[in-house]
Amino acid sequence: MKRSMIALLICVFITGCWDQLQLKKLLFVDIIGIDYEGNSKQLKVDYVISALRESNQGAGRPTSLHMEATGSNLYDAVANTNKEIPGTLSVLETRLYLISSRFAKDEPLRHLDIASQFASNPLYAYLAVYDGDLSKLLDQKGMRDQTVSNYLIGLLDDEIRRGKIPSNKLLHYILGGNQFMNDFALNRFEPFKGDARLNGTALFSDGRYTGKNLNNEETQLATLMESPAGKNQLLSGQRNGKSYSVLVQSAKRHFHMVTDADKLREIEIALQLQLKLVEDGSEFKKHTDKMLQEMEFAIAADLTTRITKVMAALQQANCDYLQLGHEVAVYHPSLFKNLDWREQYPSLSIKPKVTVKILNTAILE
Repeated sequence: MKRSMIALLICVFITGCWDQLQLKKLLFVDIIGIDYEGNSKQLKVDYVISALRESNQGAGRPTSLHMEATGSNLYDAVANTNKEIPGTLSVLETRLYLISSRFAKDEPLRHLDIASQFASNPLYAYLAVYDGDLSKLLDQKGMRDQTVSNYLIGLLDDEIRRGKIPSNKLLHYILGGNQFMNDFALNRFEPFKGDARLNGTALFSDGRYTGKNLNNEETQLATLMESPAGKNQLLSGQRNGKSYSVLVQSAKRHFHMVTDADKLREIEIALQLQLKLVEDGSEFKKHTDKMLQEMEFAIAADLTTRITKVMAALQQANCDYLQLGHEVAVYHPSLFKNLDWREQYPSLSIKPKVTVKILNTAILE
């Protein structure tokens, strides 16, 4: 019996050794950057490959290796890279696809769709735009005592957790269908003090980057409208000349299509927010019911005005980020068939209206 158990353990350990040898041949790509090579239509692909220095029994110092390749498409670039270095590129753990603003203007999803053909590719990586020199960014050895990968992806993780930016997973766009997913907003990085920072979102219309952007504040409001949820998002603004800050506890959104015979006349967007008041800009500590009602009305009016401006920016870019066309098609299919949505959307009357309920003041009395 003991001999059998020893033989079984030996088999397990031998199998593990063979697996370890295979893993050593894999080059795990953390970030894939995509741009055009010069003035051509050849893709220039940058890879940030994660590695451990001074590794010993599962520990070590994280580092990264930057590589470049060209190809007629993403798959071709990967194949060319595999011919130049020992080992095999693996996108199984890829966390970020970063595309240049130039590449973004040329139907990037058409090129990225080929990523679904990579073996064992989960497609859960983020997709974002970088408005600068991709190769220069990804060639850096580190950013603020972190690897380039951990720094950029950490920025995205933290802001998504705070509910300030959209998640933008590649899976959402590759497998989301083409009919209604051609208008979207991608998180936008830009150069900043030798590193990079998030600066709002890049707006896409009909699958192409419009060159128009939302700033950080507008992006947060657009994200709140697109994916309403209470994530303790911090919102700040002005009411009657005084600053206020609130935390979003709950958010609900409703669309109402106003039709006239066979025409779409208006879309009303109702956003209902339940908030926790953090700061109200007043010298009073104790709030009466009347004061809270006045405060709710003033905050709702301020947010309605700001969200209306965000909608105007989306319409100006002809970016149907909220997928209103989809809503019309689902609930008014016969009406939608007679619409030229791309033509009508920019001039359509869209009226957001925010209502606010303050749950508690969160201010010590």
